[in-house]
Amino acid sequence: MSENAIYWLWFTLKSDIKPRERIAVLEKYGNAKNVYKATDMDGIHNLSDKAFKALMDKSLDEANNVKLKIGKMGGYILTIEDEDYPSLLRNIYDPPYVLYCMGERIAWEKLLTVTIVGTRLHDEYGRRVTEQLARELALSGATVVSGMARGIDSIAGITAIKCGGKTVAVLGSGIDVIYPPEHAELFEMIRRNGVIMTEYPPGTRPLRENFPRRNRIMAGLSYGILVTQAPEKSGALITASYAVENGRDLYAVPADIFNETSVGSNRLIKQGAKPVITANDIISEYPYLEIIPLSEKQTEEKQRDKLKDLDLSALNDLQIRIVKELNNEPLHIDEISRITGVASFEINSELVMLELQGIVTKLNGNIYELN
Repeated sequence: MSENAIYWLWFTLKSDIKPRERIAVLEKYGNAKNVYKATDMDGIHNLSDKAFKALMDKSLDEANNVKLKIGKMGGYILTIEDEDYPSLLRNIYDPPYVLYCMGERIAWEKLLTVTIVGTRLHDEYGRRVTEQLARELALSGATVVSGMARGIDSIAGITAIKCGGKTVAVLGSGIDVIYPPEHAELFEMIRRNGVIMTEYPPGTRPLRENFPRRNRIMAGLSYGILVTQAPEKSGALITASYAVENGRDLYAVPADIFNETSVGSNRLIKQGAKPVITANDIISEYPYLEIIPLSEKQTEEKQRDKLKDLDLSALNDLQIRIVKELNNEPLHIDEISRITGVASFEINSELVMLELQGIVTKLNGNIYELN
């Protein structure tokens, strides 16, 4: 964290300053430390009284409290002056000046980052193409970026993790506010296998107006944005517009022209987005990046290693199947039923037995994970 981090926190924690006012202030003073030292705001046009009053309040108490809180949570803070701040993101219009993060510290310069977005109300086609492309991208060595939202976002993140890849999730809330709440397990999976980040300070609720601004970060982090399925009105199209505004590559998956859930993504192709059928349609656009593929063999060996401490000899065939699926990720009982093709009531009986043996743990919402 840069030596000026406390001033960036002070500057960004002032909610009475609008984004355009922050940009104007920084254009005059250069960085947050200079803004902090300024005793007037002469020469800044259209600065509101609220913003002026906020900037004249030089207390660092809130900034220090937030810094302490993030540290206690096991997170870290990146400011726009830090060397490990993503350079792609630094160069967009109105970049986030502070990022609150949990998970790994990533060497961003060495990554091919691809954002995958789409509708929350996907159909079976949307699920399948998202799983296939996220898997292919992750195995090819790309890092999948998403918003951890319901639908396409969560499918992309889970799939990337499941095959041994990395993923980044950008939140529209504070780092301590998981939204949607049923994605608590997904949050933890991403934290262990990548990065959770947000520009919003701890305690920020997932307000509707936060998500369009969240989408600009998702677009800014990536070389390319892939829309796998989106209807005519979709938040994914907001991310796509940020991609175009900031010179990012835009990709979309073609689909049935009569399917309302794909009207938006089909229209993107009509407007110039590159159609994508396989991940190589994206990977081939970046020959100048050092991309190290994950092999299927490496992924399988990694997953087998996780099971080496478990004695499976006393388990029946269905229990072994369940354990192997839970080795990849925590799953809802209905998802286990779908994957195995076995009725939920039978799966429930086997899960009870596995729980009694201490092999699995039941989480909130009928989700199970391997101990």
